[in-house]
Amino acid sequence: MTTWDDLEQKYAAPGAMPAAAPASDPWASLEQKYAAPQATASTPAPAPKAPAAKPATKSLADDFGDAVKDVPRQLGLTARYGIEGVGNTLDMLATPIRATMNLIPGMNIQPGGGKTIADKFGLPEPQNATERIVGDASRLMAGSAVPIGLASKAADVTKGSAQAVSKLLAANPAQQIVSAGSSGGAGSYVRENGGSDLAQTTASLVAGVGAPLAMNAAQRGLSAATSSAKRIVSPQSVQVDAHIDNALKNSGFTFGDLPPNVRNSIRQDVEAALKTDGNLSPDAVRRLADYRMTGATPTAARLTLDPATVSQERNLAKVGINSMDKSAQQLGQVENANNRQLISGLNSLGADTPVDAYEAGQRVIGSLGARNDAAKAAISSRYDAARATDGRAAALDPSAFTMRANDLLDKSLLGGKLPSDVRNLLNKAAQGEMPLTVDVAEQFKTRIGDLQRASSDMAERKALGLVRQALDDTPLLQGQEMGQQSIDAFNKARRLNRAYMSVVDKTPALQAVRDGVEPDKFVQQYVIGNGSSANVADLAALKRAVRTDPVALGAIKSQITAHLKKQALNGAADEVGNFSQSSYNKALGAIGDRKLQMFFTKDELAQLKAIGRVASYEQFQPRGSAVNNSNTAGALISSLLDRVAGSSILSKIPIANTLPEAAKNIRVGMGSRGALNVPGALTGPSPFAQKPPVGLLMSPAIFAMPDDERKGLLAP
Repeated sequence: MTTWDDLEQKYAAPGAMPAAAPASDPWASLEQKYAAPQATASTPAPAPKAPAAKPATKSLADDFGDAVKDVPRQLGLTARYGIEGVGNTLDMLATPIRATMNLIPGMNIQPGGGKTIADKFGLPEPQNATERIVGDASRLMAGSAVPIGLASKAADVTKGSAQAVSKLLAANPAQQIVSAGSSGGAGSYVRENGGSDLAQTTASLVAGVGAPLAMNAAQRGLSAATSSAKRIVSPQSVQVDAHIDNALKNSGFTFGDLPPNVRNSIRQDVEAALKTDGNLSPDAVRRLADYRMTGATPTAARLTLDPATVSQERNLAKVGINSMDKSAQQLGQVENANNRQLISGLNSLGADTPVDAYEAGQRVIGSLGARNDAAKAAISSRYDAARATDGRAAALDPSAFTMRANDLLDKSLLGGKLPSDVRNLLNKAAQGEMPLTVDVAEQFKTRIGDLQRASSDMAERKALGLVRQALDDTPLLQGQEMGQQSIDAFNKARRLNRAYMSVVDKTPALQAVRDGVEPDKFVQQYVIGNGSSANVADLAALKRAVRTDPVALGAIKSQITAHLKKQALNGAADEVGNFSQSSYNKALGAIGDRKLQMFFTKDELAQLKAIGRVASYEQFQPRGSAVNNSNTAGALISSLLDRVAGSSILSKIPIANTLPEAAKNIRVGMGSRGALNVPGALTGPSPFAQKPPVGLLMSPAIFAMPDDERKGLLAP
């Protein structure tokens, strides 16, 4: 054992001089390599240099004092820029007068009054590039204020074209001043950096135009941010969100779970509804959230589910869709658009996949097959290593084996359950007819395992297990200890095989792939179906088996949504299919939340459920409603009105033939507006109870309406 004394002696140098550090000591080697040369008698050591004097630095107090001293100068420069800027503008406005007066002999009036005044007051002048650039910008800003102010005053005292021009010149004073300052500063900056006249002019133009645009954009952004902030922190916004949260508390999701655009849309509708002082309906708000999540258009009937509202709105849609007037067809078109939107929602989740059931099955089977091949290769490698050991021929004690096996079987009363071929092997081993080597014992164990998996008799499987236990307990004969190496190697291989077969037993889809399965029925049988091979636990095992294969996972997910769409449309194409809420919701419920959660995110699952609920609202006809499903009334009313409008009697009266159609369109238009008034549907009475405008009551078209409707409109 190496001690500290040994290390010290190892690295000690003879005599007073230290020895060179051994190569194994890296730190000492570096220290010796980079050490400074020692001074000798012939080479005197250089005298140490005196430290260089540090440059004097100004303190913060000195900087502050300099800044204070410079304040009067900066104020003086500001005054000069302002006086010169105003003076330059007045010089420009006075140019015609000055030119006229200079015609008089002896007169020579020159511009520059602003500079003359600034010089007279002894104001400082700019001394460097920065001050000159600031000066040019400030002069133009001060100078532009003069015409803006004059134009503003002129707008108050002039009329006609002069007033319009004055208002135009006085518009947006802040932007005009910013434009002038930016133009002057940009041109001056280019000049100070050696730019040509053309470069100065270009810079001035670009800055003069760009600065107001940037200012506008900044103002709009600030205004939007301010409005958003006010909305977020305002008590009313907090109240609105509280109402929505309360409405959604039993829906399975919260207001915060919804996308921002959906939240903003719902918030605006609820905010408008609360301004009517009506009682907010939590159920209507919850249904509104479903519509906003799916992108469908809500109407009063869908939000309230009130029998009267449903009847009136659905019948109104049928009357309108039979009209020649496009605006009267609005409610019917909304129904059609919502049907298309529900289909589109499923497509966005993968239902429009071009991959059919056969190809999807192939993808999943391929993934499972690759997993199975990899496992088989690993197990085979372990067994090959075991077979390569030298102890395979080592002999086990056959007497100990048979005695142990018979004892275990007798205690469990399972001797009669042992298959005949296994019993024959036991007898051969006991009588010495079969050498019980390590190799033979491993083959025997493999045979027992095959019989156990093939048997459905629990007692028989247990009897086979007892024989297997006896084999595991059988010792090697004396002097055959080398066989233990082979036994250990085979045990490792068998443990790996046993672990994988346990996975196979818990994954029916994987077992089906090992046995050979048809791809076209794979997804239906092992994912979507309700059989024993597609329960939640088995599907979870299938997902674990393909969890690292996004292609297989995507194929399963798209086939689920494709199955849901097929059920909803009864196999029809998207463009002609009518979404069936009963078939869709039945298929969705058959798959179940636990399965869906394995392949869909929380938001996607919420989308699937919202599609089902909206489809229910769209097709809901409550008990007590009177919806004319045959559409005969709508077609009859339109036919009668068209027939009356074309009658020979009304055709003799000016505009009389337009009254029936006009009355119908007015009625349908009013009802459509009420039906699409979302805030009104969240509170208060049916939108169909609202009174028509006074102008309609005075119109001759009112008399072309059916008697019951006309009486309803005229009732107090």
